[in-house]
Amino acid sequence: MGEDTRDVRIRSFREGDEQVLCRLFNDYVSDFFGPIRLSPHAWRNQFRRQSWTGPSLTDDRDCCRIAETSSRALAYAITDYQPMDLDGGAVLQELCTTREDGAEDLVHALIADAENRALERGKFCLAVYLSPEDGGTAAAAEARGCEREMDEGGVFMGAVTNLAGLLSEMRPALCSRLRADSLSEWRGTINVVSGRQSACLELRPPRVNVGPTVESADIELAVRPEALPLLLFAREPVGELYGQDMISVSARDVGEALHLLDVLFPRVPLFLPRAQWW
Repeated sequence: MGEDTRDVRIRSFREGDEQVLCRLFNDYVSDFFGPIRLSPHAWRNQFRRQSWTGPSLTDDRDCCRIAETSSRALAYAITDYQPMDLDGGAVLQELCTTREDGAEDLVHALIADAENRALERGKFCLAVYLSPEDGGTAAAAEARGCEREMDEGGVFMGAVTNLAGLLSEMRPALCSRLRADSLSEWRGTINVVSGRQSACLELRPPRVNVGPTVESADIELAVRPEALPLLLFAREPVGELYGQDMISVSARDVGEALHLLDVLFPRVPLFLPRAQWW
């Protein structure tokens, strides 16, 4: 970390901490699908008052614990000690760290801190409501003896009602994904058809444009309407959908087309902070 981890201390939230905690949050969740990026004001407002999605830092600043050195904050955890759906327990609901060596130790330390504080408050258990697709925190929780309850994957309900509009909103992400791959110089058109909806992606590196379908596109992608959210919301990989006949692809080189589609629409791990539940 560039700093002696023996100098790390854990303290409770103070007003104004949201400035740095918001930066930690936005950086930590940047590789996940789901979270809304927040301003310091929006981050603080999530915890303004006790609700079914989180604690009040106004009433109980110990619900947010920050691991820091003398020079900077390295990680933080949010624990709800009065959860509405767990009588007698506490809920560790958010944990974000810097992306540096030693982050695993910080995760262990913050979970242990939450356990101890839950015991001090007479709680009989600490439930870890973090993303099961966050490998770092999941591994730390299991290493501390947490037992994973039956995970049925949750309920993901959604329908895409404006394919062209959604693809237009995704353009920055599509451009970024394309730049990072060996096919970053690929030029051509991709017709996307799903039920009665259709659109065309025109790849002209470094730009990706969205418009109406064209004749004789380089790639023709047909997606079942029920599979469209799974593809565009990063819940299932292209190969899995193709193998299940949820999508079909026509192209001169189907293998290359599938690789390109996987670049544009990759499977992204899910992370939905409890404070942003609905």
